[in-house]
Amino acid sequence: MHYGRTFWDLTDFELDYYPVWVRTPLHTEPVLTPLYVEMFCGYMMHNWRRVADYLKTPLSMGPVWKMYKGHGYMSIALPREEEIPAREVSFKKKMASVLKDVDQVVADNHKSLDDLVKPFLPMNPDEMDDGDLLTHVFEMLDFQNKIIFQYWVGWISLSPWVSNFQDLIRDVAGIGPADVEYSHLLGGYTNLLYESNTMLGDLAKLAVKDGLDGLFLNSPPEEIIPAMQQSEAGRNWFAQLETFIGKHGFRLTRHYEFCEPGWYEDPTLVFPFIRQYIEAGGGKDLGEELRLRVQEREAAESTLMSKVPSERKDEAKQLLKIARAANYWLEGADWLCELRRMAVGRRCFMACGKRMAGDGVIESPEDVWMLFPDEIIAAVANHEKGRYISLVQDRRKEWEYYGSLTSNPDEVPLFFGDPEQILVMLQKDMAIGPTISRPPLEDPDEVGALLSGSAGAPGVVEGTVRLVMDESGWNTVKPGEIMVCPMTSATWTPLFGIIGGLITDSGGELSHPVIVSREYGIPAVCGTVLATQKLKTGDRVKIDANKMRVYKLD
Repeated sequence: MHYGRTFWDLTDFELDYYPVWVRTPLHTEPVLTPLYVEMFCGYMMHNWRRVADYLKTPLSMGPVWKMYKGHGYMSIALPREEEIPAREVSFKKKMASVLKDVDQVVADNHKSLDDLVKPFLPMNPDEMDDGDLLTHVFEMLDFQNKIIFQYWVGWISLSPWVSNFQDLIRDVAGIGPADVEYSHLLGGYTNLLYESNTMLGDLAKLAVKDGLDGLFLNSPPEEIIPAMQQSEAGRNWFAQLETFIGKHGFRLTRHYEFCEPGWYEDPTLVFPFIRQYIEAGGGKDLGEELRLRVQEREAAESTLMSKVPSERKDEAKQLLKIARAANYWLEGADWLCELRRMAVGRRCFMACGKRMAGDGVIESPEDVWMLFPDEIIAAVANHEKGRYISLVQDRRKEWEYYGSLTSNPDEVPLFFGDPEQILVMLQKDMAIGPTISRPPLEDPDEVGALLSGSAGAPGVVEGTVRLVMDESGWNTVKPGEIMVCPMTSATWTPLFGIIGGLITDSGGELSHPVIVSREYGIPAVCGTVLATQKLKTGDRVKIDANKMRVYKLD
């Protein structure tokens, strides 16, 4: 029983009924607080299932998500065999707009996400009275439900076609998802997530130009803003920072969790990234990287089309366009939806935590993360005292215990069941591609490598490892290092402006580390399973991402 709720538990029944359960570090590690477990299961997963049925995806009814020792595991629900033909017909009808003009579908979906979140951005729940704050909580829950539904409509409208595209290019050109040519076909797109990195680089360059770089290199973050106010150059730089925060500040430290602060509430969280970009000379030139990716894309497309039979050229062009859209939709939606909805959600519940702590309902505002939405509503509305303090203490102990197990695969295995069924799941439901990776392409021992991956971004590089197990290790990364981590998500993106290479435990061809590494020109090997167990900070490695291999150097 997790936090007193049995529904989330991965039991013997689930282990017997579903062929495989796969751990999901992208969404649920470090382990989620009780509040966000409820949000993730009740809003993210249930809406994914709703949209799968709304669109009638033929071979999958969406994911099933459960917890084992505080860690998330995923399988998929399958429709009845006799229902599949009717679902196929319905799905094709609903996908007519995608097949007709996928770029317009992406634009419309992105606009719907933007329109849903915009009213919440200027709100200040700290200034609301109890009644208005209670109303705000209800409106926030309704908003989270609506925007997540639209998010999944966008993703599930696009992702199934990626499988069709992969089948086609394998048939006509022998290209697989881990091949260099595959990466080249899909690259060459930008979005607001990458724009924020460019602006970080510009702030770093401005600090150097105005002689302010020493503050970032030598001062603790909390001393930088007061020091900035002492000079005109500093005040001008801080004004540029405020402009940046105004546009890109609605993001938290963690992608899927409310309990970590955001840039909008603490601008000093940006300063370690500024320091890293100063050390890296401003970071990668994304304009130049984009130009190179477009060149690669155009050349790869020309080569592919020369191999496609004339009777399939229209199909190939259509599927290629949709596969590209699936990739650029994802990172854009992360900025428009995921980062901003999480930020306004934290602001709402933190205001509740402050109110409850002030009333003596809980001991600290941060205790609110240990409560469920219905408990928060009752406490804010009724000022209930003497009920939640011991409950918070018990749940915090449970949460911290689960967190202590994350790096122990004996306690929380990477999967339960038959690992060969992972590929079957991906074939039936490509929407799970960002969450679940394919098994490594080969046994690394057989090719003399330390690790083999299943997806990534092309290139060869040698360098020094920096092991980063979670967000607390971000500020340790040095320019040019090879970052080794369990997984990355949108909040990790600033680090892609400075690293020389990437190795991850998890991550398929539609995952964040693969897509962003490709656009940044970073050699990456993802889906290695064991990278964080076999490598440590200071190790020297060679990444040959053209073959999805990692070698350890003497």
